[in-house]
Amino acid sequence: MSANSLKLIKDLDNYKFIYYWASPELGKISPDLPTLLHAGEWLVEHQAESFQDKERRKTMVDRRKKAFKSTSPEIELIYSRRTNPEGRRVTDKLPVIDLDMTPEKFNQMKGELMN
Repeated sequence: MSANSLKLIKDLDNYKFIYYWASPELGKISPDLPTLLHAGEWLVEHQAESFQDKERRKTMVDRRKKAFKSTSPEIELIYSRRTNPEGRRVTDKLPVIDLDMTPEKFNQMKGELMN
């Protein structure tokens, strides 16, 4: 399954926005993620774990990551692993929401509050 076949879904769960990756064949494949940045990071890790071919790189350390000297994981996530988010790879690009399910749920919650 390639990253191109995965779709990013934005949804509401217990009055919180959540994001998750889904495949048309398998359905939901990622856990609920709290932000768009977390969704992008999950995709990078998923692609690295599911890669089956021989790795061409001699080291798995991302040299672009060294540009940011972070003091905590939260700061690292804010800046992400990529210094150039619009690179050539699918995982270099910032994720785009493919399906936003929140308007339907907002209308449903509004109807419940009005009645």
